[in-house]
Amino acid sequence: MIKLLSPRDEAELMVLMSLLEGNGIAFHVQNEFFGGLYPGLNIFPFSERVILVAESDLARASLLVRDFLDAAADSPEHEGHAG
Repeated sequence: MIKLLSPRDEAELMVLMSLLEGNGIAFHVQNEFFGGLYPGLNIFPFSERVILVAESDLARASLLVRDFLDAAADSPEHEGHAG
């Protein structure tokens, strides 16, 4: 399996997992449950959650993720947080 991305937070992880699952893309989340065991320790590199997919699914998964992240960046909620 190959790294797809590291979600920014729990909400993004859940949405991306649902998106991949709904599109029939098999995946694995490295360190999926670590944050739940030790809240607040997500700042350490060994606790980073990483979504992994089969190399054969990488292009399709990347497109789905990119579309989701682009749509999220264009949402009114996100625009209101501009610095």
